[in-house]
Amino acid sequence: MERMIRLLFFNLGAAALGPTIRAHPSLWALQRIAEQHLGQFQENSSLLVALGAVPEARELVTKAEVERLAPDAFLLRSRNVAQQTVVACAGRSARAVGYAFFELLQLLGFGFLHPLLPVVPSALPELRVEVHETPRWEFRGTHYHTQHPLELTNLLNGYDGSGQTDCRQCWAKGLKAWQDYLDWMMAQKQNYIEWMLLADRHSSKVGVDVPLSLKQQHALNLLPSPGRQSHNEEQVRARVRWLRSCGFDHLGTELGTTEFTRGLHAAEMVRLLNITQEELGPQKVLVKNHCSTNQYADGFTDPRPSHSGVLNFNYLNYFADPKIVSMPHTVQAYSLSDPAPTYGNADFSDLRNWTSFLLQQGRPVVFYPETAYWVNYDISVPLFLAPTYASDRVEDADSLDAMSGTVPLLGQLNFESGWQWGYWLANSAQALVAWRRESLQSAFLRLLRFMPQKPRVALAQLLVEFAAEQRRLLVKGLRRGGVQTPPAPGVGPGSATAMAYIQGSEGLSDFASLAARYLGEGAPQPDRVHFMELWREVPSSSLRLLQAIQGGSAVTDAFLGTDRLRWQRQSWFQEHLRPLLAETNATFAELARRFERIPAPGKAFQDLAVSARMLSLRCSQVLALYEYSAMCRGKETEFCQSRLTLSRSVLSAAQALAEERAEHMGLEALDRGTRVLEWSEPIPTAYSYGYLWAAHTLFYWRRDQEMVEQQIADVCFGAINDPVELGLAGGGGPWARWAQSVMQSALSNRLWHVELAKCLGPPTEPKLGAAKDMVML
Repeated sequence: MERMIRLLFFNLGAAALGPTIRAHPSLWALQRIAEQHLGQFQENSSLLVALGAVPEARELVTKAEVERLAPDAFLLRSRNVAQQTVVACAGRSARAVGYAFFELLQLLGFGFLHPLLPVVPSALPELRVEVHETPRWEFRGTHYHTQHPLELTNLLNGYDGSGQTDCRQCWAKGLKAWQDYLDWMMAQKQNYIEWMLLADRHSSKVGVDVPLSLKQQHALNLLPSPGRQSHNEEQVRARVRWLRSCGFDHLGTELGTTEFTRGLHAAEMVRLLNITQEELGPQKVLVKNHCSTNQYADGFTDPRPSHSGVLNFNYLNYFADPKIVSMPHTVQAYSLSDPAPTYGNADFSDLRNWTSFLLQQGRPVVFYPETAYWVNYDISVPLFLAPTYASDRVEDADSLDAMSGTVPLLGQLNFESGWQWGYWLANSAQALVAWRRESLQSAFLRLLRFMPQKPRVALAQLLVEFAAEQRRLLVKGLRRGGVQTPPAPGVGPGSATAMAYIQGSEGLSDFASLAARYLGEGAPQPDRVHFMELWREVPSSSLRLLQAIQGGSAVTDAFLGTDRLRWQRQSWFQEHLRPLLAETNATFAELARRFERIPAPGKAFQDLAVSARMLSLRCSQVLALYEYSAMCRGKETEFCQSRLTLSRSVLSAAQALAEERAEHMGLEALDRGTRVLEWSEPIPTAYSYGYLWAAHTLFYWRRDQEMVEQQIADVCFGAINDPVELGLAGGGGPWARWAQSVMQSALSNRLWHVELAKCLGPPTEPKLGAAKDMVML
């Protein structure tokens, strides 16, 4: 009773002293959200917000108008009545009314771009609105990738901030951040999220990504123990029924055992996909069609008239139930039309062609791009690639709509890997273009509506220029005048782009990259000339071991170790790479400085400005380190000294920015929110660190600095990922751990050391030297 009296008092107070909220009884949850956002503006007692079919709304929006609305479309209309502004938020569903209300908030000056840091206006402006919006695509969703240790990963898997599961109250401390994220979902007019709890807050559809046989990164599988057909079917049916009992609306799944390896026999995989769809009935099964290459579905021929041969294993669901939704999946900062030297591709033209074919065949398709790439590459460096990710999503949306087919594209599911360091901009841009058609500049202008007009226009134009220059230099490797950088001798096409050099890489990924190069496979990042390849004359022991395993001298000349190849690469560096890196450095330094000329206070603007500065500093460090590596072997000239001095000072400046930015990430909304910045146990993910640990400590910067200053040629130096934890189901059992320990002892002991030992997993957090502690050569 006391709680009811307090709630009644709050509602009376809001009605008397601030905006009044009137809501249909079915919208009680939305009414509470409206009161939460508007109740603080007590001076605006003349504003009345009508949610849904209440008497105040019927005076502005007729029942017939509402009935004519498309699903998820909404009407937002205001009138001045008796010295009061009445605003009607109308739609055919609670979700549509919610979209209308959050659109109203944004017109009033609120901003919902960073889920943990919403923008709240200092006062509410006078308002007169007439808005009618209809969604571009039916399906508009976000895949929150809980295999990565993101802000909400623990919460969404039932763990508290300490990685424990026995304290419900501790777990519930993270619910405020989850509710903020759901507000972001509603403000961005999304209607689907994968892997979430308590989804009834905003009536979004709920899904969970549960692979059939994926073993990596602690994945929960539909088929935990593959065996006989009858046993496989029993397991899959039982798991699907359990997931349905948890309340999930749809189910996403994947085909391989890892991103790079096939799963079960192709025919058995098709059978199990059909069983999964049968168990779900009218609900959707969504299958990722990964961009990885060199995986084939034995016994299945590519059905495209323009293709022949064995089908790509990633496309196998085409031969299963035609109701199953295909999700073509691109990665990293590449559009469907860009060169994309990643996962064994030169570009994504085959995936683009496959998407077009599916639509022509009348198959349901949801495009599955991403707006950040975690572990290394960009957000964990950190790099400020949000502008080019936003550009990719705008371009791809238009390309997909232009594809002719017997059915239209269902929509888009964004693979999200974080909000910090300006990446909220890319997440919000992709959500916007799933709702409505926008050019890149108009998308930025719309997202930044909470800003005053003059700085808003200037910032939008600056972000458009960032996107253009990032595509030119980082993605295409084009210098001014259209000069195309050629690939390095003996290295793949990724080496011709600046992205390959400013990205992050650790020991295990470096080893995998070089191994993929020499084995003819596709590494999951653009290949590059490594520092050591500019000075090393013989392969490291790790690569010599790989060479021996693969057949000895057959690949000797392909290795980085010949003196002839080293000289060729040094010549290529002087003629091609150094000018590209120098232009990249100068371009992003100037663009970052332009933030200083935009008078736009606020947390969102400062986040973008600092993130742009970090990109500039990273470009400066990489240029200096590569100049030293290529030009200063055995020399102690003034120029060489200046390269090390510059790279150290840049690292020091970047560290100061990283530490300052950590105080402005909204992490206080989380239980032990700083876990995302810390090294910790791999629970519940397969990683021993929070997703911003590397960005906060500048691990990738420090690793590069130390490798150059100490002339470290061990590709496994600075390994932070455990291949057993990452690659085996459940992180490996006791026998796998015993075998890992034996192997580490065999490769590294007091009598000898093989560099590969470090790639078997770090026992503790690596301690790299601070900039001031680096040792001079």
